[in-house]
Amino acid sequence: MLRLPGIDGARAAPLRLARPGVLTIWVASPAEPRPCLVADLIFRVAERHHLRASVSGPAPAEWAALNVYPASVTAGPPEPLDVAVGQANGAAGSPVHRVIPGPAGPVDAAGLDPLSLRLAFLGHPYREELTLTRDDLEAADEVLRGWRGLVKHWARSPSKPICAQYTGAFLGALDDDLDTPAALRTLSALAVDQEILDGSKFEAFAHLDRFLGLDLAREVGR
Repeated sequence: MLRLPGIDGARAAPLRLARPGVLTIWVASPAEPRPCLVADLIFRVAERHHLRASVSGPAPAEWAALNVYPASVTAGPPEPLDVAVGQANGAAGSPVHRVIPGPAGPVDAAGLDPLSLRLAFLGHPYREELTLTRDDLEAADEVLRGWRGLVKHWARSPSKPICAQYTGAFLGALDDDLDTPAALRTLSALAVDQEILDGSKFEAFAHLDRFLGLDLAREVGR
C-alpha cells in the first residue's frame, strides 16, 4: 500500500482514506510545477491500487506540457480530504496526509523537451529543496532521449513477460513515500541488464511509464 506522511508532514505511514476506495487530493500551490507533479504522481500510483482518485486546487494549473492530469478548480479544499500537497502554512483544509514538496527555484528549459523538467524533478526526493541548473535539465533531456531510443529499439523484438523483480522494485519504491530516485535507478539497471530480453524490457518500460509520465514509447513506429 502507498505510504505518505501524516498530518505533521514527517513520518510516512500507510495511506488512510476517509471513504473506502476514494482518494481526494488538494494542491495548495498549483502555480508551481513541483506540487502539481507530486499530486499527479500520487494520482497515478493511486490508480494502481484501484482507488478512485481526484485532484483539485484553488486555480487552474498550466502544466499540460509536463503530462500533469488536469485538476478541478474549487474555491477551497474538499471535505473530507485525504491528501494535501503544499507548504505547511498554506490553506489545506483538514487532510489525513500532508505532503510538503521542498521549494524549487526557477528553471530554464527553453529548447528542451518539457518532460526533461519532469524527469529532473523525479530524480530527486520530493521533500528535498532543489535548484535545477541548465546542465541538470540538459542531462535529463539526454537521458530521456536515450531511453526513448532504447524503447524504440526494443519494440522491434518479440514481446516477452515483464520482469517481476524489476517491476516489483520499481512499484515498491513509489509506494514507499514516492521514492522516485530509487524507481529511476531500477529502470536504469533494467536497461543495461544483459540477462533480460529486449521484449521484456520494452513491456516493462512501457508499463512503468504509466507512473512516470515521460512518454517513453513516443518514438515507437516512427
